[in-house]
Amino acid sequence: MLPDSRRSTIGSAARVSAVLAAILLSSLLSAPVSGKTVGNPPAAESPAEALDTASFVRELGRLKSNLEIARKSPATLQAFRESLPSKWVVKSGDQQYDVPTSPLTTRIDKAERDSALREFQLNQARDFLDALAAEALSSSGTQPENTSSARAALNRILARNEFASGRKQSWWDRFRELVNELLYDAFLRLLSQIGGQKSMGEALLWLGVCAAAILIAYWIFRRWFRAARMDEIALQSAGVPIRSWQQWVFLSRGAASQGDYRMAIHCAYWAGITRLEELGALPADRAKTPREYLKSMRKSTLLASETHTTRYQALSLLTSRLEKIWYGYHLATETDVLDSLAQLEVLGCHLP
Repeated sequence: MLPDSRRSTIGSAARVSAVLAAILLSSLLSAPVSGKTVGNPPAAESPAEALDTASFVRELGRLKSNLEIARKSPATLQAFRESLPSKWVVKSGDQQYDVPTSPLTTRIDKAERDSALREFQLNQARDFLDALAAEALSSSGTQPENTSSARAALNRILARNEFASGRKQSWWDRFRELVNELLYDAFLRLLSQIGGQKSMGEALLWLGVCAAAILIAYWIFRRWFRAARMDEIALQSAGVPIRSWQQWVFLSRGAASQGDYRMAIHCAYWAGITRLEELGALPADRAKTPREYLKSMRKSTLLASETHTTRYQALSLLTSRLEKIWYGYHLATETDVLDSLAQLEVLGCHLP
């Protein structure tokens, strides 16, 4: 599926966030500061108060709680964003780190401006705070009472596609992404003109995708069931015992007398096949399917032309009835049995 324009924007922002997150994680792990500021250039504001690791984790927890409260409206989000400093100064032992807040404020700013992306961006911001808390605790060597949620959030962030593509995106991946964006932009230009509404075009696009998926699934299952049915026909044909046509007729009448018309039609069909094999019109090959027997009968040249057509028509009727009733499980009647026995007379079975 092609991403929509908004998800394309999300993807671009996610790639930028991936780079910033990678720089942030590496800085927390191995970039000590000795009297110099690491991260964003110093802004024209009062120096931020340095926090130790425990205070920094508590501050991140407080911000996470306030973020949930600020979800209510763009105004509360704006107030929350403006209350954030440009960076956090974190001290860990003798080392000091400057942690920029730009990855967090960028997401909140996008959530303010676009209501459709608000939930996604705020969830990203929440996960960012969880990842910072987990990394800060990990770098300090202390373990919180329960770090499972923070660790899970960090793993979710690092497992996303944008991080994987930022690490090992090949030229083919970049080319394919560009083609996808171009194709989707073309679809948007075409479909947005329908009714003058972009939402209508998107709805039609999704309907087309769903219809295509249903058609593909139907085609796959149809081929699957047809192949399974042909295998069943071949296996059942190969398992038919060898009897004379008289024995098959006797079994057919016996089944009909007991009300088992389905079995009676099955036996009548094989009585006809056995009789044609005796006449040389069909090869003695039990591995053939009913349709293959009919095809061989059509190509047979061992019967006189005046009887070939009538016997081919009789076998065709027997084959069609066998497929519907024996393999298709259609309801069989006594009339079907009597007609099948009548077709045996045409095939050369002289019934008593």
